[in-house]
Amino acid sequence: MVIRKASYGETQKILNHAIEIMKEATMGQVEPTEEKAHQMISSFLSGEGHYLVHADKDNILQGWIGIGKTLDFYTGEMVGIIPEIFVLPTYRKQGIAEKLCKQALSHLKAEGYQKVQLHVFSGNHAKHLYQKLGFREVSTLMAMDLNNSV
Repeated sequence: MVIRKASYGETQKILNHAIEIMKEATMGQVEPTEEKAHQMISSFLSGEGHYLVHADKDNILQGWIGIGKTLDFYTGEMVGIIPEIFVLPTYRKQGIAEKLCKQALSHLKAEGYQKVQLHVFSGNHAKHLYQKLGFREVSTLMAMDLNNSV
C-alpha cells in the first residue's frame, strides 16, 4: 500500500470518474453532468489543490482524496479542504478511505492549516467516517422544493 501525490496521468484517470463520484457523493440531490463535475474539479485543482492516491504495490489505483485550501468566509481564515474522496468499488471495506483521510489531514496540518472543512450530503455513509475522525457538524443546509410544497 502506498499513499502519494497523484501523477498527471493518475489525475486524468480520476477525472474519468467525475460523473460517478458526483452521483454517489450528492446522494441524488444533484443532477450530475460532465460539465458540473469537471467545473467543480477544475476550480479545486486550479487553486493549488491536488489528489493523494492509494495504490497497491503494482501502482494499481484503488482510491483517492482531494486536498486543497479555501477561504472560510465566516471567519476570514484560510482552511484546508477535502472536496472529494473516493474508493473504487472493488477496494471498499478495506479501510482505504480512513487511511486516505488520515494522510490528508496529516498533510494539511504539515502545511500549517489549523482547520479542515468538507461538505457531506445528508445520507452519505462517509459521514460516519468523518465523525469517527473528529469532524463535527457546523451548519445545516436546508432546501424545499416549491413545486411540491403546500
